[in-house]
Amino acid sequence: MAILVRKFQIDGIPLSIYETEDLNDKPVIFSFHGFTGYKDGDYFKREDYLARLGFIVVGIDTILHGERRIDVYEKKPASEKMKDINQMIIQSAEDAVQLYEKYIKYMPRVIENEVYAIGVSMGGAISTYLSTIYPLKKAVSFVGSPSMVEFYKFKKEKYQWIEDEYYLANLAYLSDFCPVEHQDKIQCPLFLTGGLQDETIPYRFPLMLKDHPLATVKLYDTPHMPNQQQFDDAYEFLLKKD
Repeated sequence: MAILVRKFQIDGIPLSIYETEDLNDKPVIFSFHGFTGYKDGDYFKREDYLARLGFIVVGIDTILHGERRIDVYEKKPASEKMKDINQMIIQSAEDAVQLYEKYIKYMPRVIENEVYAIGVSMGGAISTYLSTIYPLKKAVSFVGSPSMVEFYKFKKEKYQWIEDEYYLANLAYLSDFCPVEHQDKIQCPLFLTGGLQDETIPYRFPLMLKDHPLATVKLYDTPHMPNQQQFDDAYEFLLKKD
């Protein structure tokens, strides 16, 4: 069956919506891209596959990514861009909630209040954080960090950031949002993957939620690139009836 793809902007946020051309009502799943990515450019054509599994798939460009890029940000070195990754995660989750509540749930064929999330790397962190601020049905994080605070400390060491007022203010700010520090706010089952060879987001990060009653954490012998087995396991998780 053919996949219908619609691309447009709402409230200044670029969207891509994927669904099969049948008239069946479907749940919505937000698909979040990774750092430096864009809404239609992630791995394994997962938007098409999720649509064939029976979802209405909504991809959005994270602030300062895709169609929301700006020249002054693009000129910054990677180490400086990384300083704002957690604010991007928070903003993207809030964008998803706003878009769903104001518009998407009123669109044709949408089953209201059946919302899922999936994402790779930064997108996985967005999915995890979204589970703390909105009643999702399920969320998937591929090779992402559920911790904002510890991940920020990790990047400080990698990039040799100065422990200045900006860094310390960011740490204090992130502690109010971090899913690991506020595990009681997680509202749905989570499936998190980690790569045993991953040096970008080491697998110790997804393991930070291994004892949470709603979390399933699975490790794979991969670097910072999910393989097909991770996607297959995630799709099985999404479709499994509780």
